[in-house]
Amino acid sequence: TQSTWGPYKFDHPKGTGQQPWVFKVDCPDTYRCPTDTDPATYFANKVKVACDQAGGKVCAFFIESGLSVAGVVLPPHGYLNLAFQSAREAGGVCICDEVQVGFGRFGDHFWGFEEQQVVPDIVTVGKPFGNGMPLAAVFTTEEIANSFANGPE
Repeated sequence: TQSTWGPYKFDHPKGTGQQPWVFKVDCPDTYRCPTDTDPATYFANKVKVACDQAGGKVCAFFIESGLSVAGVVLPPHGYLNLAFQSAREAGGVCICDEVQVGFGRFGDHFWGFEEQQVVPDIVTVGKPFGNGMPLAAVFTTEEIANSFANGPE
């Protein structure tokens, strides 16, 4: 459940605390980038370090394509490509949360991840998807969908 792994839920005084199998990385906020290096490389390296700390046994890399809970932070160009590469090399799938930023809210792109020129393995959508109704969906690759052919286990 999200309350177990999502920093939004666990990382505050009344939260459950971070589980040892959860690795949190810095928000890829170019405004707060503490270095003169390329921000995409700088922040994506944080993902690589987390994947290495996990011993190369990553389940998934979750990111909101435009971090709206963090104050509408758009990741630097190239960040998702590099972060996805590290996660996938460590055995993880890449999941983009488009609940608040999808459906054309990025302007020129229907999905936020399209701005980064990447294709996630799983996409979650909600809020605008139902046009006011409580409706959500998950889109995934054929390979992942087929892994559920005999049930979820």
